[in-house]
Amino acid sequence: MIREILSGLLWQGRMALRSGDVRVFAAHGYVDEGYRPSRVPFLSVVGPLGLFPEPERENGRTGVATVRVPGHLVGRPRAASDSVPPGGALKLRLDGRATVTLTGLPGGSFASAATGPALTAALNAKLAEALAGGLFQEPTGAPLTDPLLLEALAAVTARWDVEGGRLALSSDPGIASMAFRSSVEVLPVTGSIAGALGLEPPERAQEGRAFLSKLRAPKAMAIDVQVDLWAGSQVDLASIMDTVALSIPTRGQMVLRPSLLAEDVPDGATTLRLLPRGEPTTLMSLAHLEASDLGLERARGGRVDLTPGASFLPASEGLRLSGTGTASVLVYPLPAVPDPFHDDNPAPDGLALSLGLRVAPGAVAAQTLPVAVLLSQAQPVLRLVVRYEQVGTRLMGEVVATATLSQGSGTQVAETRWRLPVERLEAGVALHARLEAGEGVVWLSADGAPQPLQDPEATPAPPVAAPGVTVAASDMVLTLGAQTGTPLDFTVDHLHLVAEPVGPLDPALRRSVTAAPRLKVGDVVVLGESEDGYRVGKRRFQALVLGLDGDAVTLSKPVEGVWARGRTLVFEEECFFFQTQLRRRDDLLNHLYRCCVDYRVSALMDEPNPRTSARLVEKPQVDLVARGAARGASGHPGTSVTEVETARRGTI
Repeated sequence: MIREILSGLLWQGRMALRSGDVRVFAAHGYVDEGYRPSRVPFLSVVGPLGLFPEPERENGRTGVATVRVPGHLVGRPRAASDSVPPGGALKLRLDGRATVTLTGLPGGSFASAATGPALTAALNAKLAEALAGGLFQEPTGAPLTDPLLLEALAAVTARWDVEGGRLALSSDPGIASMAFRSSVEVLPVTGSIAGALGLEPPERAQEGRAFLSKLRAPKAMAIDVQVDLWAGSQVDLASIMDTVALSIPTRGQMVLRPSLLAEDVPDGATTLRLLPRGEPTTLMSLAHLEASDLGLERARGGRVDLTPGASFLPASEGLRLSGTGTASVLVYPLPAVPDPFHDDNPAPDGLALSLGLRVAPGAVAAQTLPVAVLLSQAQPVLRLVVRYEQVGTRLMGEVVATATLSQGSGTQVAETRWRLPVERLEAGVALHARLEAGEGVVWLSADGAPQPLQDPEATPAPPVAAPGVTVAASDMVLTLGAQTGTPLDFTVDHLHLVAEPVGPLDPALRRSVTAAPRLKVGDVVVLGESEDGYRVGKRRFQALVLGLDGDAVTLSKPVEGVWARGRTLVFEEECFFFQTQLRRRDDLLNHLYRCCVDYRVSALMDEPNPRTSARLVEKPQVDLVARGAARGASGHPGTSVTEVETARRGTI
């Protein structure tokens, strides 16, 4: 829990401390007074500095959920002298009802370590073929047509125990609302290899069972931590402290193990998908796309329009654009009904665009790659292109960012150029363009590092400034790619357009979200509404993790309500914290300004693993006795039954 608290503070700092041209890095710090960060502005979390029990506080409630263990057969261990004849058969009865005969199974000697896994793979393939081909039968021999049972049979699997040298067959977990049970049985058949596989008789045979999983009551503790803020000037430190007062105030709540939804969650859903990496959607987000957003963007749930040549890649690898393919998103649409809070210009002071770009190899000099353009009434508010040129013996990709700003009755264009090695573009780079309208400059960053303006090879010419006001307006269109075509395919794995000139996020933020593989069965999962991406509103939903499959998480109960991917924060626990001390420790000699803030975090420290506390009855049997009829001796001595009317008359 203490590790999660420190990580939660770091995550909140990386997310929230991002104001103007001040970009804050974050990491774990040191108590050593001589420690100096390698770069500023910088935030570090030090702790734990103290650990205190809270006996006056009520411990949290325990969490419970049912866990279903499928019926299974575990074969006897196979020795090196054992073997299986080729072309054998195996007949199974699953859930006491579905029968199937698997034929043409391979053989081999168990003296080879590859025989067991090969047999297991063959069994799984045969089971899948039988299910797809409708070969499962009822006990009467008729084809099995029950849709629920057929769906459940997809979970039947064979596994090879490498350490024990034995085969295990597992059925589906069973369906509580159905009459059939979860079980695996081996039936006799001509040419059966059940004995050779160690399944006749097996080492262990057991029907499916439901268990009650219970988390122990957590312990109430308080942890002292310290947040250190470093800046290179008083102005930078003041800007950071403004944000700290809002995001990490003297009193507040923070979430632990934050996660982000990969898709919207409908009412009644029992599974949800989590992003492997990503960043939250903020109040100022105009458009936000992550690799998993198939056809919808996150900021307002708008539609992503694709033309032939543009497609979302499987396994959440991003949005691929080739040829004349484009992907377009409507940005800041004009409301159908006049709204006094709808500004004509959503970003007069500037805006920021960040995207993860990976370009296919094969570039040659003089090629131009159109990456993204934000259009407002046919005027390019902000445009990003990559132009390839030969610089000496190296092929470089020059990132060109242009922006249109209005001044008086006319417009002018700001332009910034940055040469990046082709290898870096092909490997993938996170580009960030910050348009500062007052300065009239587009500032570029790559993977969190600012453009080296003093490097003549990377920056052959200084940025062209054009102070003014952005030409942003309602009904803008953000387009990836171009209708005229692109000479090279490229992939965008995330895109975020913000209506203020903020610097890039700390690159560690996208990697610090809790992906689904980091969860385990029995963990608490809470869904909460969030407008700014790091603070949680009042509407919550809590469940336990019952299963994991890639980025999908199976919950212990159906979800209540609808949860939008861009306005929901998924987390495990929420802690209350309050400030205990604030002090300055400036180093004026080295122009290093430091502010130390101490917090006490109140948390419930949970047991790391759930425990199985009880086995539940799979099939309850209820015997009804007519009222007034004689009752036999029950299994509970010392009890008697009295009719309600008799009790009301005062006879007992």
